[in-house]
Amino acid sequence: MMKRIKLRPGALAIAMALGATMVFPAAVYADDQQDQVNALKEQMRVLMKKLDELTKKQESQEKKQDQIEKTVHNAPPSMGGGSNEPRLDKILQGFYGVLDVSVDDVTKGMSGMTASHFNPGATPGSYVQSARAMAPGALNLVPYGRVGWLPDLSTNKSGFGYRGDHQIGDSDVKFIYQLEASVAITATPGIQTSYTAQSNSVSGTLGSGDSFVGLRQGDWGSLKFGTTYTPYKKATDRMNPFSGMLGDYAVVMGNSGGDNRVEFGTRQDHSIWWNSNKYGGFSMDVLYSPGQNRTYDNVVQSAGSPNCNGGNVPGSGNLPLNCDDGGFNNSFSTALKYETQRFYGTAAYEVHQGVNRNSDGIGSLNPTYNWYNNNNPGAIYLDPNPIYGPNTQFGLAGGTPPYTTDVANEWAAKIGAQYKFDFGLTVSGILERLRRDVPAYLQFQNERSRDGSWLALTQTISPKDEVSVGWAHAGGTPGDPGGQHNYNPTVGGTADMYTMAYKRQLDKQLYWYFNAASTINHGNAHYDLGAGGRGITTDCHDGTNSPAAGSVVADGSSNGPTTWGGCHLVGISTGLHFKF
Repeated sequence: MMKRIKLRPGALAIAMALGATMVFPAAVYADDQQDQVNALKEQMRVLMKKLDELTKKQESQEKKQDQIEKTVHNAPPSMGGGSNEPRLDKILQGFYGVLDVSVDDVTKGMSGMTASHFNPGATPGSYVQSARAMAPGALNLVPYGRVGWLPDLSTNKSGFGYRGDHQIGDSDVKFIYQLEASVAITATPGIQTSYTAQSNSVSGTLGSGDSFVGLRQGDWGSLKFGTTYTPYKKATDRMNPFSGMLGDYAVVMGNSGGDNRVEFGTRQDHSIWWNSNKYGGFSMDVLYSPGQNRTYDNVVQSAGSPNCNGGNVPGSGNLPLNCDDGGFNNSFSTALKYETQRFYGTAAYEVHQGVNRNSDGIGSLNPTYNWYNNNNPGAIYLDPNPIYGPNTQFGLAGGTPPYTTDVANEWAAKIGAQYKFDFGLTVSGILERLRRDVPAYLQFQNERSRDGSWLALTQTISPKDEVSVGWAHAGGTPGDPGGQHNYNPTVGGTADMYTMAYKRQLDKQLYWYFNAASTINHGNAHYDLGAGGRGITTDCHDGTNSPAAGSVVADGSSNGPTTWGGCHLVGISTGLHFKF
């Protein structure tokens, strides 16, 4: 702004007087010009009067201008006045994000596996191993496709968001909001569909991350409405130094099925949740998500959602395009937390109501299932009119039907603790219990009830370097649907995942990492590598992908990429992680 120059009345008078003496020197000093002198004085008097009026007018205008500038400077942004720089700074501060890209090399560890087959015995639960009536070398005798080492580039838990708040009048309540979008860096954004899952959600769009609107008040905390990871999942995020890596603890923790989905580690659509403030180190989070489903068995997507409730996708794993592989109704999640300078502890619980697993009957090789299917299908409520018969997409002659009553609550509970020692070591541990409340007649196929544990150690080597190691264990289950090509009723199914990572901080926002991990499945177990948010996961499915129904598989398990139990996955990964 140009600076105004103020002229005082005295200065103007002197200037005018000097000017007059220069213009009329002869008139002033001539003795015979007295009349002219008197006339000059009169002119000076009139001039001074006009000058005084002009000065007063100028000062009045300056006061008005000062008042206008003061009003504009103090005006709120909504009035459009004042400098835009403070407002722009506030807007820019609302943006945040994470970019993570890795180069991986992973093997499924299926070398030497062969399909097995057990016929049902004389009574339910008994079995007889049979010789396979197949030509030597047939594709269904061994895992099909590229199941060894395979390199890839992966975008991992990357995205950006914007958050902000708005003071509501003169109250102490703020309106809060957040919008997040996932980012695809190593692949073109689009529908997240693979040969083992058909998803309707699109990556790279606003709302694909934690997004909400809500209210925050200093005493009672925050109330939010939108889509978010649940309190159960978030309660132990800090205990997972491998988040987004191959050895992410979500390979086992919260993962009831053993594949690349994490049933108790996913975002919940259409949710309402409350985050309390801290009181004496304690805090609490509570979430409720209505199912928004008109069907009695939750077999379709929730109203307003592209996928089945809880992030499950219609038709995942070579199944019909509906929600009978994990769709559920209402859900509830809560976590109680306590934190001091060095210690953190939590207890968390989550329940999904009416989880539909009717598709567990499709492609079953469990001899107990097949005894009932052959002798008394009504005892376990098999579908009397299945669409999975001879030469259909889902099996050959004798293709097995789904259940009609395999709909039950599933819940998870865990306790976790973390301690930071003064010599740079952080120790984290979790004990978890997963349960599916099915009736006794379905316990033979219940793979969703088990216990699990997690232990992680992180040692700071220098201000820029740290090393982490972790071990996750999945305990045995009461039963198994028997969908694996090599299902064996004589063995159970447990798994151990081992992982290590080295991180090198390049600056305050960027670090480089190297990660190696291995999941060792025992018996019929089929846990993967990379579950929990990576762009590329590696599971125990082979590469079977036949367009003709029944052209490859002749064991009733379907002609898609069927699971193989006991696979031994190994992977290495290196990448860059940037946070802003």
